[in-house]
Order: sequence, then structure tokens, then C-alpha cells
Amino acid sequence: MEIIDLKEKELFKEDRGFANLVNEKYLQIHQICLEPGQKVPQHNANSNVTLTVVYGEGTFQIGDEVAKMGHGKLLRVPFQSPMGIRNESRERLVFLVFKAPHPEAIK
Repeated sequence: MEIIDLKEKELFKEDRGFANLVNEKYLQIHQICLEPGQKVPQHNANSNVTLTVVYGEGTFQIGDEVAKMGHGKLLRVPFQSPMGIRNESRERLVFLVFKAPHPEAIK
């Protein structure tokens, strides 16, 4: 059994914090930490992606759609969809990124 303590893995940096939590053949899980005003720049999803907020609130843009999302919801992002995330709030934002299959397996 392996327990991953998300709080221990939190990392806030000047541009954004990143922790690789799981890196297996068919699954990748990352934790992203954004201070107020920080963002994950627009990019294309390199796998099927599912996002969930640990705490805080983020603005998630998938293609032309934009949604504010906090704890308790899942956001599904299809492979190769344009996506970007911003923390427009006054609080820190921490969210998890689940990629399945692993991006190397989908190429």
C-alpha cells in the first residue's frame, strides 16, 4: 500500500508548482499549485485528462468554453483539446491532473 500525502507534495514557485505523484505505464497524476495570478499557459492536452480541485478555485478554459471550478467536481478534457488554467482568485489553487493513458502510450 502506498499513501501519497498531497499536502506534503505542495510546491508553490514563482511561475507554478508541480509535483509528479504517479508515473505508471497507463496513468500519470500531477499536482499543480498556483498562487493568485498564476496560470498554466494554453496548450493541447497530450492525453485524455481529468482535473479536480483539491482546494481553491480556478478558471479552466477548454477550447472556447470557460468554467470556474472549486472542490468537489471533475472536469474531463478530451485528447488534443486546447486548455489553459488561471488562478484569478485571492487564494491559492491546488488541483490534480489525471492522464490516462500515459501520454507516452497515446503517441
